[in-house]
Amino acid sequence: MYPIAEKLIVRRNLLDSYLPVRNGNNDFNWDVVTGFILSHALRLQMKMFDLDQFKEKCEEHFTSQLDEPNFWPVLERMYFTNKDILRVSPLFLLFHAQQFTGSGKSSLGAANWRLSSIFASLMGNFHLQQPIQDQLNFIEQQMLDELKDNLQPFEKNPFIDEQPYLPYLAKCFQDDLTFLSEHPQYLLQELGNTLRLYAFTYCTQLALNLDDWQRGQPRSRDLFFILDTEKASSEREKIKRFGYKVFANNSKRLFPILSMLEVLQWDKEKKRPLWQVYQDTLAYPDQGSVLEKLNEYLNQFIQDRALNPIDKPAMDVESVFRQLQQVAEEQFNTEQSDRADVNRKYIKELENNICSDFIQLRGRAGKVLVLNQDRLLLLTNLTIGKNKKLRLHELLCGFKQRGFYFDNQSTQTLVTFYERMGNVERMSDSGDAVYVRKTI
Repeated sequence: MYPIAEKLIVRRNLLDSYLPVRNGNNDFNWDVVTGFILSHALRLQMKMFDLDQFKEKCEEHFTSQLDEPNFWPVLERMYFTNKDILRVSPLFLLFHAQQFTGSGKSSLGAANWRLSSIFASLMGNFHLQQPIQDQLNFIEQQMLDELKDNLQPFEKNPFIDEQPYLPYLAKCFQDDLTFLSEHPQYLLQELGNTLRLYAFTYCTQLALNLDDWQRGQPRSRDLFFILDTEKASSEREKIKRFGYKVFANNSKRLFPILSMLEVLQWDKEKKRPLWQVYQDTLAYPDQGSVLEKLNEYLNQFIQDRALNPIDKPAMDVESVFRQLQQVAEEQFNTEQSDRADVNRKYIKELENNICSDFIQLRGRAGKVLVLNQDRLLLLTNLTIGKNKKLRLHELLCGFKQRGFYFDNQSTQTLVTFYERMGNVERMSDSGDAVYVRKTI
């Protein structure tokens, strides 16, 4: 198969995959996204059945079963007045996505659809095994049975087929969903927070990996955090060089490179990361025809954008891809241009709607990446996963695989925090003999 689109058309910059934000309309409803991702992971959906209808079904059921009909108002107050039913079982989270009727963006909302598509890409063909083993009382189990009567399988994957851009992160995400599903109450409590964590780390790791397409599959990149209880000293070299600053510098490339990637994508076929498009092009037997097509597109693009001409056509695949990246970024470099303004809006929307909970302004140190204690405990439990405990070194490696790095000073603060929580075992004074247990 031809490795790129048959027709390369110079057009305005468009972005339709791999990034959840646009330069506006990024008001994510995390409850809706959480409900829909659980629905997608379980391959179950709820159609045309809202919470009021469910309450009526439960009332019919219990009034016919109970010897004392006046007991129903008690159940109604317990489970429905303040929507406490949504905290009984993870399956009740599907009510958050009840507006999804199979019509895609129009029913979920464009912003929620884009965010959900990122998680669906991370999941790929993965899905959770049914049923989730809840521990419910007799009444709650009957309510859950009523709910299950109104669930049906997904007829098909509603999302555009996308190859995961970050396979290593996709593996972590799938492992963490599996772990959560084995602890239903923790899943119910923390699924939304897990999605927020992964939305952030996906976007930051994507930014750090985006221009390294020539090396093949991406790998986890250094991105250093401090704990929210720490002081941000400007002398901490890794925090200064490989913290917020390195993400901010790389986030400027997201819209330029990903919009360029859209031009290369196959029409009505699986979306591919730039590194995969490059690998497919390298493997294509007739590279001369691809080079000719890409060089011709480059000349047309440069003329359309009034950019500086390239001295001579690229003679190999790597060179032509580098030139594509160069002109894709160059068109946004004029500070006062409309395109530069659009790119700044993308960066601002990303920070405000995905990253804001992880960024703090710390005086002379400027902006730093911060992990608070709740997210640290969640990350700890997810990383330990099915294990009873992990060595500190193994735990930190798991953090890094998920995109969270700590320097030595933060690591010491981390151990002190775990000791205060009571989930540390010290086998000796050696750092390798420190084990960390889950908190669930």
